[in-house]
This record gives sequence, structure tokens and C-alpha cells, in this order.
Amino acid sequence: MQSGFIRKYLVLFLLTMTGYLCEVCVMPYVKVFGITPNLLYVIVGIVTVAYGKLRVFWVGMIYGILMQIMLPSVTYLNLALYPLTTLFCSFAFADKSLKTIEYEKAVRRERKEIPPWLRSVLCTMLNTFVYEVVQITYIYLGGSALMVFHFLRGIADVFATGLICLILVVPLRRLIFGRRRNQPVIKASPVVFSKS
Repeated sequence: MQSGFIRKYLVLFLLTMTGYLCEVCVMPYVKVFGITPNLLYVIVGIVTVAYGKLRVFWVGMIYGILMQIMLPSVTYLNLALYPLTTLFCSFAFADKSLKTIEYEKAVRRERKEIPPWLRSVLCTMLNTFVYEVVQITYIYLGGSALMVFHFLRGIADVFATGLICLILVVPLRRLIFGRRRNQPVIKASPVVFSKS
């Protein structure tokens, strides 16, 4: 149990650092439809679903600090944008706590849960969309005229980043959680208390 816990957080650290290094060193040479996808938001989307709100906030904070160091001309934009968008999007896509799941079972509320791989892709796309909206707003407030190109490029970036996430989500989740083993499943129904 302890080795699995350590392994999971070691993978989180390696995933965070490798994601940043690949974003800086590899992604400038990768073009999808003429757009360079944002690998940092791919990692954030996968980490959101796999690790939860608190861990993804810290990953977003690390990315914000590192990107602020890389692009100091954009005053404090990345420093605030990465942690805030990751925290905002994590509320919609992170796994529910065990307490919430047990409560829903107790009140017999039907759970319609989106598969984790799809939540990772949607989280990545929402993060990228918020990032692009802020970038376009920043361009406008900087005094530049907005053209259709800016909006088309933003939409293309959202879909290109989502496509990269779709390609990477299964291998990275397998790296995080390891190989799936047959785990025993409790087939008893939950205890329901009623007022008599």
C-alpha cells in the first residue's frame, strides 16, 4: 500500500517536470493544423482527473511560476492564469470524493459519470479555452486590433490540445495507476435508513 502511494506521487512529480521540459523543448517543433498545442494543459487535464483538485492546483502553480520565468514580458499573466484556470476547471471534472459517492448511493441518486479519459480531454479543452479567451483579451487591451485570425487560432488551439490529450490520456493514466488488476467488488447494496 505504501509503495503504491509513493509510486503515484513520484509519477506525479516526474509527469509535471517532464511535461514542462517537453513543452519548452519539444512542443515548439510540433504543429497540429499549424498550431502548437499546449502540453501543459494536457498534463493538467490528466492530473485533474487522476489526482484531484488540490494536487492539480499545485501543478498549475508550478507551471505558472515556470512560465512566468520563461516569459517575464507578460506581467504576472502566467503566474495567475495557470493555477486559477486549473482550480476553476477542476471543480467540474475532478473525481468525486468517497463521501459524496457514498451519500449518493445512500439516497439512491443515480450517478451518470463521464468516463475518466473523456473528462481528461474535456478538462484540457476547457482549460485551453479559458487560456485563449484571456490571451485574446490581453491582446485587445494591449491596443491591437482583433481579427478573425485571432479567434480561429484560439479555436484551433483548443481542438489541437484536446487531440494531443486524447492521444496521451490512456498511456499516462496507465503510467499513473499501473496495470489494472482484477479487484474484488462488493456487490451488496448500501444500507438505507428510513424514518419509521
